[in-house]
Amino acid sequence: MLTQMIWWSGVVLAFLVLLRGMRVGMFYRFPYFYAYLSFVFLQSLALLAIFHRYPTLYGNAYWYCEFASLLLGSLVIFEIYRVALRPYPGTARIARNLLFFVFALTFAKVLVNQSLGSVYWPATTTAELERNLRIVQACAILAVGVVMLIYAIPRNRNLKGILAGYGLFVACSVIQLSLLSYLGSSFNLLWSYIYPFSYLVVLCIWTATLWSPATEPVSPRAALHLGVEDHSSLIARSKQDLQGVDLGVPGAFRR
Repeated sequence: MLTQMIWWSGVVLAFLVLLRGMRVGMFYRFPYFYAYLSFVFLQSLALLAIFHRYPTLYGNAYWYCEFASLLLGSLVIFEIYRVALRPYPGTARIARNLLFFVFALTFAKVLVNQSLGSVYWPATTTAELERNLRIVQACAILAVGVVMLIYAIPRNRNLKGILAGYGLFVACSVIQLSLLSYLGSSFNLLWSYIYPFSYLVVLCIWTATLWSPATEPVSPRAALHLGVEDHSSLIARSKQDLQGVDLGVPGAFRR
């Protein structure tokens, strides 16, 4: 009963975040994030229907959906880097290429290990892939957070909410999957409560921080560029004023 209440609360909050995002235009600002959240929302409803109508198919359906959500969740990391490092396009491009290489390497490692085995089972492959990818995602989120703090990169409430919420979700997933791999089936019951509750907390963070669009902060580079433009405009206006004085008072500057 408690798990169902937590699950339905998460579904309602996800629907509210998506509905509000469409109404205030947040979908265009963070398309990957809202694509990920839309998939998770539809996945929850689809898995519920499969569980009640085709219970024997639920296990495989869950892990295939989990594999797709891993792919979309990785795109959220790329979007965080894109938005956070927008004032620094060169650094952002290097970071995205490095992330793509690490994610691709992680996928390849898991798939090669699985292909060398005698039996393919989606739960085994996806669980290993999720654990490895969550660790990579956690390191990527930690890295961008440290860079933003060290270089005082400005960030608005929306980006901080996405970063904090997804960072919390990834951290909880790494802890849960690690404990699940060590403790085995004895941790399954506790995990069935912790996992949906942690995601409910994440949805609460997203609901609070993404309810309305925040203004884009001015980066130090943009502020410097604006200051240079203002200084140039001031010089141009001063020249025009001096020319006006020269034209208005003939011979004033010749004496």
